Amino acid sequence: MEDSHSMARISAVIFDLDGTLLNTEQVTKSILKEFLAKYGKVQDSDKERKRLGLTFKESSIAIVNDYDLPLTPEQFVQEIVPMYHGKWLLAKALPGANRLMRHLHEHGVPFALASNSLGKNIDGKISHHDGSVS
Repeated sequence: MEDSHSMARISAVIFDLDGTLLNTEQVTKSILKEFLAKYGKVQDSDKERKRLGLTFKESSIAIVNDYDLPLTPEQFVQEIVPMYHGKWLLAKALPGANRLMRHLHEHGVPFALASNSLGKNIDGKISHHDGSVS
């Protein structure tokens, strides 16, 4: 068995942004809850679990269908997207995320973000953080 000093060195790290570095799920859930209330609907955790990992477009279609909303997926997007503006600032770093990124940076390990979020949404989520995801 190898000791820790002879193990392979980490050459790079790729992080998923949502739910790994930032607690965006809480922001998303609160916005959807608010949106559904306008249509007299209540969030269902089983329906929410089915949508994990879907793209925004796929998720929009699923929400309209699952909650039997009187909207097309396109109308849903037009109504809900403005609700996100400014609320991304509420997304806090998950415990240990900043410490891990600082550690990687201090040890010269490059890292990058991966996300299925739209680019402008990624910018909104990370724009108020100071080089980390604090």
